[in-house]
Amino acid sequence: MPNIHPVLVHFPIALLTLSFLCEAAGLLLKRGELSAVGWWAQLAGTIGLAAAAVSGILAGGSVNIPPAAKPYLETHQEIAFAAATAFAVLLFWRIASGTRRPPGRDALFFALFAAGVIALWAGAWYGGEMVYRFGTGVQSTRVP
Repeated sequence: MPNIHPVLVHFPIALLTLSFLCEAAGLLLKRGELSAVGWWAQLAGTIGLAAAAVSGILAGGSVNIPPAAKPYLETHQEIAFAAATAFAVLLFWRIASGTRRPPGRDALFFALFAAGVIALWAGAWYGGEMVYRFGTGVQSTRVP
């Protein structure tokens, strides 16, 4: 099976960042339609995050990981687990609130959402370092 992790990871990063920005703008501007966009982006992004996590776990067994990249991989996995946990909690919390931001809990909701987005971007940085610094998952080619 080909490694599809690099293809999938960009969707949750973009969608969950968009969701956070739409939610913040919706709250500040008091525009419900921005919150609705935030909800759909959050739903799609969290589903995408689950797919990216599964594909990352599967890729770990089939990709050559240079020894120098192992600490980056461990940090990448730990951060990704924290981000996935945060977004799963946010999604279920929001579903329990009728797909709206939990009433009266904006500060806690946004704090957890911001922490999730920061973790997502930090995990992406470690993933990028594994690829671009150490060549993890990259097949070298010889130039004639």
